[in-house]
Amino acid sequence: MIENFGGMLNFVVFIALTLGWAAYAFQMSFGINAFYEKFNISKTATIIGGFVSSFAASAVVMHLILLFNGVEGAWYLFTYFIVQAAFAAFLSWRTVSAKVAADEGVIYTMEPIIAPLVFGGAYCFLLYRMQDILYLS
Repeated sequence: MIENFGGMLNFVVFIALTLGWAAYAFQMSFGINAFYEKFNISKTATIIGGFVSSFAASAVVMHLILLFNGVEGAWYLFTYFIVQAAFAAFLSWRTVSAKVAADEGVIYTMEPIIAPLVFGGAYCFLLYRMQDILYLS
């Protein structure tokens, strides 16, 4: 399985990304109350939490498919995650900078900006390191 990823480092990064997606999927599905309390977010945002969870859970499923079936030719999926991370970081930066919900007491942190940048950077790393595997058709 490790050889399908071009080495241990690539495999470890891929597993870390999978676990990261799983953590966000779990947090936004089953740990939503704790998440909202941590940032003092109104429970009325639960619909958006479920929506975000659907993307994270889908990423976990796609990662598991790649893990067991191989990543050959899957450059488009890695690229999608890079583009998604860029949009997520930008839109989060815009929201945090504007302090949209500051009047409601929402606690802003840099997590929604930094996390997508870390994920996107990891996918860029894998896209570069695994180019001989990912760009096969």
